[in-house]
Amino acid sequence: MQDENEKHGTVDLVSVLYIVGGIPAIVGFIVILFTLVNYFPEIPA
Repeated sequence: MQDENEKHGTVDLVSVLYIVGGIPAIVGFIVILFTLVNYFPEIPA
């Protein structure tokens, strides 16, 4: 009885796009940021 009333997760387009596009974009931003800091150490933080 309890199993029928529990909500299950759904896979929709927004969640798939977040995983496929959002997480790599965040990682890419961090990599580019640290690369620029290494190339241009005179940039103030």
